[in-house]
Amino acid sequence: MPSNLIYEVECELDPDIVADYDAWLPGHVQDVLACAGFLGATIEAPEMPPGTRQRRIIRYELESAAALDHYLENEATRLRTETAQRFGGRVRCERRALKPRHDLVPAARAPVTCLECGAAVPGAYCARCGQSAAVHVLSMKEVAGDVTHSLLHLDSRVWHTLRLLVRRPGELTREFVSGRHQRYLPPFRLYLAISILFFALNALLPGTDIVKTDVRGGPGTGSVSVGMPEQLRRELEAEGVAAAGASKAAGAIGSCQVEFTDNPAFEDLEQALSRACAQIKADGGKRLAQQFATTAPKLMFLFLPLMAAVALLFYWRPRRLYAEHLVLFLHNHAFTFILLAVTDVIDALAGLKPPYTTVIGTANVALYLFLPYYVFRSMRVVYGEGRLRTALKFAVIAVIYLVLLGVTMMAGLVYSMLQLS
Repeated sequence: MPSNLIYEVECELDPDIVADYDAWLPGHVQDVLACAGFLGATIEAPEMPPGTRQRRIIRYELESAAALDHYLENEATRLRTETAQRFGGRVRCERRALKPRHDLVPAARAPVTCLECGAAVPGAYCARCGQSAAVHVLSMKEVAGDVTHSLLHLDSRVWHTLRLLVRRPGELTREFVSGRHQRYLPPFRLYLAISILFFALNALLPGTDIVKTDVRGGPGTGSVSVGMPEQLRRELEAEGVAAAGASKAAGAIGSCQVEFTDNPAFEDLEQALSRACAQIKADGGKRLAQQFATTAPKLMFLFLPLMAAVALLFYWRPRRLYAEHLVLFLHNHAFTFILLAVTDVIDALAGLKPPYTTVIGTANVALYLFLPYYVFRSMRVVYGEGRLRTALKFAVIAVIYLVLLGVTMMAGLVYSMLQLS
C-alpha cells in the first residue's frame, strides 16, 4: 500500500498581522481540506522572539501525488489569490511536497501491568489509577531532589500557605471559606505538620520541657507537684492578654497539685497516683514528660473542635457553618505553634552575653504581644465585624478558651500520670 503524501506550507508573517492571520487560518485550511484527495491537516506555530516575523507551518495529508496535482491545477490559484487580497505582501509562503521513504514501526514489547491496580498500561501512565509505568526503586538523589523541590520551589503550596498564614491574619481562612483551595495546604494537614514539628523542637531544645515536676518529702510520705513550666504558662497567658481574668485562668493551668487523701472512695485512684508519684520521684519526671508530649497533640484535636463549637454560639447571625470556625481555629493554632517555636529558639539563645540578652527578651515580649493582635485581626477579617464588637467577643472567647484549655491540660496530665502506674 503506497504511503500518503505530505504537502507542507511554511508562512512568514509580519508581526502586526499575526492575530488577524491566526483567526483567519483555520477557515482557510478547512477550505483546502474540502478539495478532493485531502485527508487531514495540522497547524504548527514555532516559538519565535517577540517583535520578529512569526512562522506558521501547515501540513496537509493527501491520499496520493495525483490528488496534489489536481489541487494545484484547479484549486490552488483561487485560494492563493484570496490570501494575497487579504494580506498582500505581509505574508510570504514556501511550499513543498514530502513523501515518506520508510514507515518505521516500534518493535513489539511485552504488555506492561500496573503495579498499583493490575490494569494493562499501553502508555506512560495507567488509565485507571494514574501511576507511572516506569516504576523503580528511588535513589537517595531522587528522594532528596523530590523533597527539595516540594519544599523549596517558589510555587510550592507550602510557601504559599505559610506566607499567607504569617503575613496576613485571617486571609488564609477566608480563602478556604471562599472555596479557593488549590494553592494552599489543607487546614488539618497544615496544623498536624506544624504541631508535630513544634513538639519535636520542644523536646530537642534545652529548658523547654512541657511538664514540670517538684518533689517534696521522702518516699511514701511526700507530695508531688505536677504542672507546666513558667515559660509555657506565660505563653498561654499571651493568647488572652487582652481578656479580663485571663491571667488567673492561665495560672490554674500551671498548678496541678496531687496529694494523697484518706477518702476510701478514691482508694484505687490514690494507689495509681501513688505509683505514678513514685515513678516521677525515681526519674525526675522524664517518663511523665514523654507521655504528656505524646498525649498533648491528641488532646488538642479534641480541644479545637470544642472551641469551634463555642465560637458557633457567638456567630449565629448571619448563620455560619461549623467548619468555618474550625478552619479559623486550626489556622490560628498553626500560627501559634510557629510563634511559640520561634520564642523557644530565642530562649535557647538566652545564654548569650549582654547586650544580646536584652534584645532577646525584647523580641520575645514583642512576639507574645503580637499573638493576641493576630487572633483579633483574624476574627475581624473572617467574620467582617467592627472593632468593638470583635474585641468584646474576643475577650469572652479568650477567657472560655483559657479555662477549657486548663481543664483539657489537667485531664492530660492526670491521664499521663495514670499511664505511668
